[in-house]
Amino acid sequence: MVSRPSAETTFKLLKGPEVSITAVEDDIFDYDSSSESEGSSTRSSIKSKSGALEKLVKDVVQEISTNTDLTGIISPANVQPEHARSKELIKSDEDFEVAYDGKTPPMCRTVADICDDVLGVLARYRLVHQSDTSKVWGAKAKFLTQVERCVVRAEPVLMSLPAFPFKSPNKKTKVLGTLPDKGEEVALSHLEGLCLAIKDVYEPGANVFIVSDGLMYNDILGISDLEVWRYGQALRKMARDHGCDHVKFLRLRNLLGTEGLAEPITEEEYLRDAPQFRKDLLGSYLPKNFDVDAQIAKDPSTTLTYRGYIKFLETDLATQGDWETKAHMKKQCEAVAKKMIVRGKAFATSIAKNLTEHVRLSIHPSTEQNKLSMSIIPQIGRSVTPWHGALIRAIDGSITMGHAASVPALTHDLIFDKENHPSYFRERSDLFNWPGMDVDFNYLYPTGIIISPRDPKSRYSFRNVHMQKVRALSEACSPVVLRGFTDTTNEQIFEAKAYECGTVQPWTFGIRQSVKDAMNPDPKASTVTSTEAMPMHYDGFFFLKKEIDPADGVEKLVSKVPRFQYFTAIIPSPPGDGMTLFASSQLFFQHLPAPYTLTELEKLKWDCKHSSNWNNHLQDLPLVTSHPTNGKPCVRWHEPWYQWMTRFSTNEIRISNGGQHYKDLIREMLYDRRVCLYFNFEQADILVADNISMMHTRSAFTPGTGRELWRIHIN
Repeated sequence: MVSRPSAETTFKLLKGPEVSITAVEDDIFDYDSSSESEGSSTRSSIKSKSGALEKLVKDVVQEISTNTDLTGIISPANVQPEHARSKELIKSDEDFEVAYDGKTPPMCRTVADICDDVLGVLARYRLVHQSDTSKVWGAKAKFLTQVERCVVRAEPVLMSLPAFPFKSPNKKTKVLGTLPDKGEEVALSHLEGLCLAIKDVYEPGANVFIVSDGLMYNDILGISDLEVWRYGQALRKMARDHGCDHVKFLRLRNLLGTEGLAEPITEEEYLRDAPQFRKDLLGSYLPKNFDVDAQIAKDPSTTLTYRGYIKFLETDLATQGDWETKAHMKKQCEAVAKKMIVRGKAFATSIAKNLTEHVRLSIHPSTEQNKLSMSIIPQIGRSVTPWHGALIRAIDGSITMGHAASVPALTHDLIFDKENHPSYFRERSDLFNWPGMDVDFNYLYPTGIIISPRDPKSRYSFRNVHMQKVRALSEACSPVVLRGFTDTTNEQIFEAKAYECGTVQPWTFGIRQSVKDAMNPDPKASTVTSTEAMPMHYDGFFFLKKEIDPADGVEKLVSKVPRFQYFTAIIPSPPGDGMTLFASSQLFFQHLPAPYTLTELEKLKWDCKHSSNWNNHLQDLPLVTSHPTNGKPCVRWHEPWYQWMTRFSTNEIRISNGGQHYKDLIREMLYDRRVCLYFNFEQADILVADNISMMHTRSAFTPGTGRELWRIHIN
């Protein structure tokens, strides 16, 4: 038996004093390490051990909820989904509003609940997630064991991904150069998003370790060790520069147990030792009498990998040598592919034996018996890795990957990075033409654009910005952020530029609101002017006007929803505090998991009961509407917000013509890291967001920080 130290389960807090629950019985987390290879028996063992913890947690939660005011400080991310909770309280969806009063905090999750949530995040990133979720995921039981082992220790979930070797040998038609470019940048952000998505449901979070396989294959593809080194070093710098703190790196020597070679290492050391590491790994981990032809014939995953190798080798090797016939080239590609299978077998074996606690990720389609196959770029169409192609951005931010030479020069521009290296292709548009200003348009992950002077020393005034172009860009890919311009906090200029953007929609207090903590204790006040977190919503939902419904002639209250939000940051929050979240409808539907469909969601209606003094019940609101400019489907929703979550006004949300489980799906998708931008304002930022195509919210911020934004609504 392995005895674990006393465990501590901590609520994930939005803000406020930390609330902790400590298990005082060491043997709650005891487990039999000899059973860890048996997924089902391990789960049974952990479940039985965690039963005592669950009872203890329930007792302490009851004590805390009775004697402590938790409103506005506990995040719903760390509790069971609403529908899961309601099933314990009621017998049917129809009884929900009567049975649940919204005042009682839900129960803290068990170890099994947390593991299920983590596996749910992993499942969302599977290649088959949007097409065939009925496909058996053979590795799930193995992953459950690995995840449980981390959860009971309160340690980060570990993942490993063999990938990012070097750029394709075909620099003429496939890729833009030898160094990482925008494709790798997006891929790293995507992997960081996966780790943060796990952190959203499990506080210790996750780390993904990139194990570069460059040295395993470079010599048989005509790539030097030096090129592999430079690519790897540039990739590490890119991860640091873009805040990918949960993306880690391992080298071949880490798989050989080599001692005395701590990071960082020099280029000289790397080039000296690389050939020996490659030789040692093959000698140590290639199974004896390994028959590559038999492996390809009998193992479906190897067959898929072999076919994939041949496909990309036909273009990788196209510029190497003078091929007499297509048959000759095909034969050579098959021979190289088999060498790669042999090298790959040794490499995979070394990972399996050395990284036993890691969830194994893969860039290749597979039967998923021992790994999770994923696309490392959230792209439309065929999955292509960034080292086998170039990234192509549409104006709306959507990504495709293709061979560099295939991108039409008449419709796309080649964009260079700050070091003047070719980076990606962008759809051509006059929206990117700003006369008199040399500016960069940097697409954010997963949505949005930051526009800033290419030279930070430039002093471009906000008064000279073409606001109709900003408006059009925000309709295409919100939010649009202007950063590094002058005069952005000048009140007269700020209001004048609003009128250039469109028709200003006034409120009872005027056209401009100062969004900051009003320190108003009135329970009927809005969370907008507090330090609390807010529900996911769209602006104007509660700005109600009486109108006659032309369909039935009945007078009804109708939301007067503005088209755009327009902000400037007077005093931003510290990094990670008071973040503004923007969820994209376009990405919501792009990543909608099977078996759900847009057609299905377009039929749904919902009701809202709000606790404010007007005490009206908004009914039969459409979940999906069409964008007034481009006709694309847009999500319209207001997240349920109960009394236990806030000190202020609340609302109850109900699907009026379908199952209440849709509420969990909607919430999961709106906060999905592939859909939602978690944004920190910087001093003097201007931000314009499409209030129709985007949903948004704000996380809690620390009282006393002075966070203040100015906001105007525009039509």
